[in-house]
Amino acid sequence: MKPSPLLLCAILVFLCSCANVRYSHVAESAEIEGLRDYDGTIRAVRYKSSEKAISERRMVVYLPESYFKEPERRYPVMYLLHGARGNEVTWIERGDCLITLDSLRRAGSAEEFILVLPNVNNYFSEADYREGHAVNAVRAFWLVDGETETHFMQDAVATVDSLFRTIPDKSARAIAGMSTGGLQSIYLSANYPDSFGSVGLFSPYAYDTVFGLRHPEFYGGLGHKMRRQFADAPEYYSIMIGNTDFFYPHMRLFDRSMSRKGYRHEFVATPGGHEWYNWRKYFILFCQNVFRN
Repeated sequence: MKPSPLLLCAILVFLCSCANVRYSHVAESAEIEGLRDYDGTIRAVRYKSSEKAISERRMVVYLPESYFKEPERRYPVMYLLHGARGNEVTWIERGDCLITLDSLRRAGSAEEFILVLPNVNNYFSEADYREGHAVNAVRAFWLVDGETETHFMQDAVATVDSLFRTIPDKSARAIAGMSTGGLQSIYLSANYPDSFGSVGLFSPYAYDTVFGLRHPEFYGGLGHKMRRQFADAPEYYSIMIGNTDFFYPHMRLFDRSMSRKGYRHEFVATPGGHEWYNWRKYFILFCQNVFRN
């Protein structure tokens, strides 16, 4: 399915709306790990990249409070992706995800799991990477081409499973993302249907425009890939979006298409638009529903 003129207009509005959004800063690893006002433990993990352009990436890993108290216990994992103008610290700085997660756990409203915040920007070279700097909105959008995403499982996910006591199983692995990260979450979960048992899409758009031309094996054939994915459906697949978000009409059509095909999912519409107020709320809702079996 090709994007409609309405969707393309929405994309232009989206790019313009990002023009005044503050970038996430490039934090030193020691600065990240030095954050102490949380119940759990933060790790800044550097890992080898198998991409052509760069040899190394970094992700932030948040271990639950019990991780070092219960050395035999293994944990499910949630991968939480940023959007345009973001990087691996965006959800901490702008989304208050660690404070929120601590509060939910204290209230008994969320399970204990390992939270992983990867950097999923595409970079041109080692010099361009510059410790994972956040790139501008136009570039971030048009360069979602599949290069980073194609290597995500073997690089980021395999590294987490090798370094930490995870449960390396579909039912114990979730992926979620906001805006551009929502698009990446759609395709990562569809390309690897045996890997993610929970999928959270926060204000996403669903169909690629030109970025899939470079890696059509990743960003092509979504309909076929979703048929395979929902043959053994995710336990929890949620689309959350504001009813004044410029992607709302597009995602409403996507929701109806999924319903016609009998794909088990939920569609949550809230007041508001493409903004952190909503994304913080969606993160709470998602955390309350994953790994609850």
